[in-house]
Amino acid sequence: MNEPIADPPCTSSSIFPSTDGLGYTLQNNHRAAARLNLQQYLWHETLGYHIHPGVQIPAFSPVIADVATGTGLWMIQVAREVPSAQVDGLDIDMTQAPHPAWLPGAIGLRYWDIFSPVPPDLREKYDLVHVRLLVLVLSGVDPVPAIRNLLALLKPGGYLQWDELDCVHMKLKKADESLVAPALEEIQSMLYATGRHNWALELPRTLTDCGFEDAWIDYYDEAPELVRAFNDQHLMTIEEFAGKLAQLGQVETAREVYDLVKTGYEESVQGVALSVPRVVVVARKPMISSDQGVRSNRRPLESL
Repeated sequence: MNEPIADPPCTSSSIFPSTDGLGYTLQNNHRAAARLNLQQYLWHETLGYHIHPGVQIPAFSPVIADVATGTGLWMIQVAREVPSAQVDGLDIDMTQAPHPAWLPGAIGLRYWDIFSPVPPDLREKYDLVHVRLLVLVLSGVDPVPAIRNLLALLKPGGYLQWDELDCVHMKLKKADESLVAPALEEIQSMLYATGRHNWALELPRTLTDCGFEDAWIDYYDEAPELVRAFNDQHLMTIEEFAGKLAQLGQVETAREVYDLVKTGYEESVQGVALSVPRVVVVARKPMISSDQGVRSNRRPLESL
């Protein structure tokens, strides 16, 4: 009889590659939906906006897409701020979004996989395309097809706003520097994953290589009074990821991650918190017609 194969040890270099190519590696249940909604409120508290002030959309009747909309809370809040806007939430899974009957007429939901071809009726439809937190979806895969699809959604001159985590500058914040937090340190190392998510800081260059122009990046850190709230939200995310590992059969690894979360929470009660800064990248589609194509002289995308 063959002996069961043991799970690999829980290390920062082994966890994330084991889920490469699987798409969204978190949960789709009520806890996950609540975590996403909390995340939206915390991001807004830190950014101070839903639409970046540098994004220029038409004053009347702009058409906006929220790609990977999740619970749809970002687009709901944008629709309130811009009453004349048509806002579409696009996602491969709508189980976390409100029932369409509960949404105002200016908000639409539509199934679409970011890696699939853009439907003809969505090509060059939008003045603004918003995406947030594709870090687990794009790390370890070629992001170029997804980025070119985002470009195809935009009207000439339209804007992309991409909100992402900055794992490069992630750190532990301590109420007292003498405090030790080995579990949170391990979670930090796990999230850093030997730099596999660093591509987020290269997005301006990557977007430019894929045909966008005027790309820039802004950095955001949370206020001290929100450090604990973000820490707890990060622990919820890691807990969801552990659940996905268990579903994939990596039961022992999942158990180790659950234990880290439990101990990490105890460490946070003592005054240590995991801080993962945020970045917002804004870029613009060139003002050229679709039949002219997009810049043909751009250099190939380098390996991320």
